[in-house]
Parts: sequence; C-alpha cells; structure tokens
Amino acid sequence: MVIQSIDRLRTGLLYMLPVLFCACTQQGPGAAPAKQPEPRIAKTVPQVYVANADTLLHKHQDTVFYKDAFFTGFIYTLYANADTAALQSYFNGVEEGFQRKWYPNRQLQQERFYINGKKEGLHQGWWPDGKQQFIFEAADDRYQGECKAWYASGVMEKYFHYVNGQEEGSQRLWWDNGSVRANYVIRNGKKYGLIGLKTCMNPYDSVIKK
Repeated sequence: MVIQSIDRLRTGLLYMLPVLFCACTQQGPGAAPAKQPEPRIAKTVPQVYVANADTLLHKHQDTVFYKDAFFTGFIYTLYANADTAALQSYFNGVEEGFQRKWYPNRQLQQERFYINGKKEGLHQGWWPDGKQQFIFEAADDRYQGECKAWYASGVMEKYFHYVNGQEEGSQRLWWDNGSVRANYVIRNGKKYGLIGLKTCMNPYDSVIKK
C-alpha cells in the first residue's frame, strides 16, 4: 500500500538530519596543517511528502514547483508493488540533503548529497548486485579529490583526481577487459602520458553526473 510505503520512508528519514561535511587531507610528517574549508550544513527539509506522479508538481529548468510556489519537501517515486524507487528532498525548489534511488530488488542504486542545489560531499552508485559503480566527492558542485568508477563486472573503469573541479594529477581509464585505455598525468593544465581515445571528454561523466 502507498500509505505503508510512505511510513517506511518516514522511518528511514530519522537519520536524514543536517549533515556536516569537512574535507580530510593526508599530510606528511612535519607538514603544516591544511586549511579546512568552512563547514557546509544542509537545511532541515520538512517531512512533507508528494508523489512524483502528482500533476501539481512541475519543473522549470532546474527548479521544482508545486502549483505556483517553490517546492519544499520530499518527492517519492514508487514501483508498481509500492516499493520505493526514489526519494528526493528539496528546499525552495532545489535539491537539499540526501537524494536516493533504488533498484526493483531494493538494492540502493545511488546516494547523493546536495546543498542549495549543488553537489556536496560523498556521491555513490551501485550496480543491481551491490557492486560499487562509482564514488566521488564534491565541493560546491565541483569534483574534489578521487573519482572512481567500475564496470558491472567489477573491473575498474576510471580513476581520476580533481582539484576544484579540474583534472589534476594521475588520471587512468581502462576498457572492460582490464586493458589500459588511458594513463596520463595533468600538471598545470598540461597532459603527459598515454592520452587514449577521446579521454578529454571524460566518457564516464555521463553516468556519475546527475
């Protein structure tokens, strides 16, 4: 029943309180402490639930409205058997807090986090069997640090490094048979090494990006 599914959603939301994200930086012996970015805290989204199929919901560009007002609350999507397919939280029309999707087998498909409509913190995805599909961190809607992705077989597809949304350092891509597709380093905007085929387009970004 839909009512039962919403109850389950409410139960699962008990831990979806404002989350504090602080970047962690590895430091060598004797290194000076790195300056930490200002903590970013998600707003508390009121527990108002609206079905994705509600015709009063509509989206203009990247903003969600309910009737003629910015939507604040949770939008849920259910499978035909009333299991939860997605649960997305919004504040004043844009994503705020955790955004989650599930496969029909109830395996978690994606877990993302947003502040004021921008990617923040840890973003992860899984294949239907539970194997990791991708994992990366973001700060103010930009990639930050390691970005990894895997084929459904479990073979790694991508292992990139980012600084403020730009590729920096070691970047690697593999084909699904495990052979190297690209292996290069970026320093000061210049690429060195095996560039491979169309790697500048970051082919896996279409999956890990929203």
